[in-house]
Amino acid sequence: MKLDSRKFSQEAYAALTAIEKDLDKKYHKKASSLIQGLTPYISTWGLHRLSGDAKKFLNGKAEDTKYKGKVYKKFLSSLKSFSGQNFNVDDEGSLINMPLKEYTALNRLAIELAREWSFWASAILGEPEE
Repeated sequence: MKLDSRKFSQEAYAALTAIEKDLDKKYHKKASSLIQGLTPYISTWGLHRLSGDAKKFLNGKAEDTKYKGKVYKKFLSSLKSFSGQNFNVDDEGSLINMPLKEYTALNRLAIELAREWSFWASAILGEPEE
């Protein structure tokens, strides 16, 4: 399979412009900072933990952390669309129970996609801010 490297940019750009519209502007720079940390997060903890954190933040009571859940969920949705892999974005169990070979390949693809997200985040959402 040949993969056009521009596909990563197209996927990241489309997802981030959707996030830009979905998030309150006051969270754009925080989201940009969060996105900068996606690559090491996925490398260290994996996609199943990202999915679990997405759920935790979306269902949490703190309004100022819901943006994290939205960003993580959008990343997982983007990855699912990009990869064509069948997993439930809202259920970390679908990733935990995935065959190892498929999960490892998906995790590696996620790292590359996260790098592209990181590149576009500042241009679309603004310079990272804590």
